[in-house]
Amino acid sequence: MKITVVTGSRADYGLLEWPIKLLGEDPFFEVEVLRIWDTKFSQASMLPFEPRPDLVLVLGDRFEILGVVCAAYLKRIPIAHIGGGDVTEGSYDDAMRDSISRMASIHFVTSTSAMARLTHLGYRNVHLVGSPGIDYIKHADWKKERHTEEPYVVVSYQAETLDGTIEMDKVFEAVGGRTVVFIPPNPDRGSDEISQAIYKYCAEHANASWHTYPHDQFLNLLFHCDEFIGNSSSMLYEAPELGVKVKMIGKRQRGRVIPMGDGLTSKRILNILKYTPL
Repeated sequence: MKITVVTGSRADYGLLEWPIKLLGEDPFFEVEVLRIWDTKFSQASMLPFEPRPDLVLVLGDRFEILGVVCAAYLKRIPIAHIGGGDVTEGSYDDAMRDSISRMASIHFVTSTSAMARLTHLGYRNVHLVGSPGIDYIKHADWKKERHTEEPYVVVSYQAETLDGTIEMDKVFEAVGGRTVVFIPPNPDRGSDEISQAIYKYCAEHANASWHTYPHDQFLNLLFHCDEFIGNSSSMLYEAPELGVKVKMIGKRQRGRVIPMGDGLTSKRILNILKYTPL
């Protein structure tokens, strides 16, 4: 089976790393990975999908991935979607996710509530598999030494794109003058305002910094931090498994639940793709 796995950002690539690894190790599958965030494809909806795959595998709810799914759907390529049925009431990602689910042929959900939501809408071929991000946490070699002896907090904050709410004052209040590492925001509406506020804060505080990390380094950074602040989906997808204290700001993630995960999600996905008719 020829599978094209499409990732729209470092965030969803981190969650897809373990499924990509297992699928690539199984001779039944021929796996191609398209990173539309660092390839020649400037518009996801223009992906050629040549040679034509048997299946396109995507994760999540971003507008970049919606463009990919529209292109695949119009070419009648079956779509497998990880993460459908979730809810994020403060973000337009909610509508993107539901649209992706509508075009998908196979649904890999991460919680019982997500499964109930999709099945109540009449979707078929819905499989409760859990979060592949927990597979990576349990099996990959990401845990390293603490990068500093000084206590620090991590901030990942995005605009509430559904209504434009940005609460940087609450973010900085939660930081409380502590040593802080900021993670850059997604390229959503409002991200420029957030970035400018962070730049200004970092310029005025010697104990503040701003970095982009590969997935393994991001997990290690979180694992050793005193607190994770903001409104990132990582607060529900990775932080609970890492045992990290979180402080959620605002309503962007309202409605999302902590996914199930036992380290076997990617294996379930592999077996379903191998033995379930498209």
